[in-house]
Amino acid sequence: MHLSRFILTCMILSVAFSAPARAEKMHCPNVTDNDEKNTEIARKYFQMGGMYHDKQDFTKAAESFECVLKFIPYSLTARYKLARAYDAQGVFSLARENYEMILLLDSAEAGTLKPEIRKRLSEIKDLKDRVPVTAPVVEPATADEKTCPPVVQKGQQDAVLKIAKIIEVKDWVKARTLLDETLKKLDGATPEQRRLCLSTDAGVQLLLLAGVAHFSMGNVHDAREAFLAVFRVRPDANLPVKNPDTKLLSFYQETLNAYFATIAQEKERQLRIRELEEKGLIAIEPEGDPAVPVEHSPPADIAREKPLVFVCRVQDRLGAAKVSLVVRVDDGPSQEVPMEKLGKRRWVTVVPGTAVTFKKYAYYLAATDAAGGEVALWKSAQTPQELTLAPVGKTVEKPVTPPVIPPVIPPGQKAPAKVKAGPRFFFQMAYNYETGFISKGMETELGAITTNAAWGDGPMFPSVELGIFLYGNHRISGGARLMIANYLNENLDVEDGDDLNFFLRWVRFFRTNGLIRPYAGAGVLGGPLRHDVENIDLQGASAEQDVDMNDSHQVKGLHLNAIGGAQICLHAGCNVAVQLEANWLWNVYNGDSESQADTMNNFAFWFSLGVAVMF
Repeated sequence: MHLSRFILTCMILSVAFSAPARAEKMHCPNVTDNDEKNTEIARKYFQMGGMYHDKQDFTKAAESFECVLKFIPYSLTARYKLARAYDAQGVFSLARENYEMILLLDSAEAGTLKPEIRKRLSEIKDLKDRVPVTAPVVEPATADEKTCPPVVQKGQQDAVLKIAKIIEVKDWVKARTLLDETLKKLDGATPEQRRLCLSTDAGVQLLLLAGVAHFSMGNVHDAREAFLAVFRVRPDANLPVKNPDTKLLSFYQETLNAYFATIAQEKERQLRIRELEEKGLIAIEPEGDPAVPVEHSPPADIAREKPLVFVCRVQDRLGAAKVSLVVRVDDGPSQEVPMEKLGKRRWVTVVPGTAVTFKKYAYYLAATDAAGGEVALWKSAQTPQELTLAPVGKTVEKPVTPPVIPPVIPPGQKAPAKVKAGPRFFFQMAYNYETGFISKGMETELGAITTNAAWGDGPMFPSVELGIFLYGNHRISGGARLMIANYLNENLDVEDGDDLNFFLRWVRFFRTNGLIRPYAGAGVLGGPLRHDVENIDLQGASAEQDVDMNDSHQVKGLHLNAIGGAQICLHAGCNVAVQLEANWLWNVYNGDSESQADTMNNFAFWFSLGVAVMF
């Protein structure tokens, strides 16, 4: 019979024939240098612990599970069964200690046990031990927050030697399987314990080999996570493989560069947090999850031309990837201002003092997840929070001799522009180009009939426009344009074909700040549209009399006008701007002999470039 089986059989027989009086305390063997043998011994003592627990010998069960933890310090299952054995034995102090150790873990397996553990802890939190607390018979391997247990380090060293040989022959599947088994032994460790064990030489080598194996199998995400875990503890580590290929080397260096960029960003973020806290603009972030999804208090100290700070905290369970301050200033258009994450749950944005000149500031906060879905709101667009600034009034100051009127402007600064009272007007002069669609079978000015459908245009022509702004982002305007064209008449005499059009229209601006301000709208245009028809030879004349003629097609009546364009401001105040515009004209009423059905085929595109003045 195999020696290990013989030992286990003897243990079982000693339990089966033990007297009711307590037997001698259990002996736990020492940890060996063989990781496989250590695992086998731990497995046998785990089975013994379960057997003692079933027989309600909770003292022996606790000794057995203590022995398991000596060989496998981070066995979550052994830790949980040890806590239950102490709990059943009535040693509540040690039960609480082991239950609380499991609550520190963040693995999925621990997560399934936590609700039950929290419930049991609430039941035994004030209970005293029913039996005297004695020092554990088994002195487990070190499993604190300061060192990695030697047995764990030895297991990692053995695994590194085996995996390195497997990777040399490029058996990636076998290497990954052994890596997963080795790393799984740390599932029952706290984040700090896990970091300590993976920061040893063997732990670093293990993570590097994991990165190589995952990259070679095409698991780029897992490879990046393994390399990043190495860089956090040892950024100068080298790949533990002979003659790595160029793709692996390139990926390794790219991941290292991204890590250092992240570190630089984090340092900059911490400096901003420290600066804001030192200036008293934000308070030190409190610990713990907020009681509501989005915790926020409106700014209490609002002073004209002083920075305005918005701070909120978002619950962890929401998984917020972005928090935005959605604001309307003085009933203007809504603007979304992204907030920056400055802390574990804290999001901050600072409105500069130059922008704190409003009369009314209406806002709400919106938290969204990584997919852009809304997960929580503080207030809403329908019921926003409103802030107001008190009007500037007279202040009592000590007499100044002589009084300073107007106020002194510091060097290098300009006096703030005065806000114009009343409506704001608009004037533009533009240069235009138009092309129109001429259908087959249309009659030209010289009485010819078009033989095919084509586009016709004409020379560039000028226009003027005058309008007024309403509510800041709406504009109503009217104007005139002069289409210039000279054509031959039926007597072959040059005739002035200039046509005057008048138009009315409305546009809405989608941005009222910034240097580029797009807009769209609609309107009507009245008057004739004239477009050239391709030159033709005079019909019925001799060859000597053939003359190239200028001919055109004219569309009279009323035209619908669809508008799209943008103003490009020439300075911050945007009193002068270049305006680019595209128009679509469609004839809805024809004043000539064409039928109403024919008007459906008459449309044109009108393009405009002008200089606009707002006053």
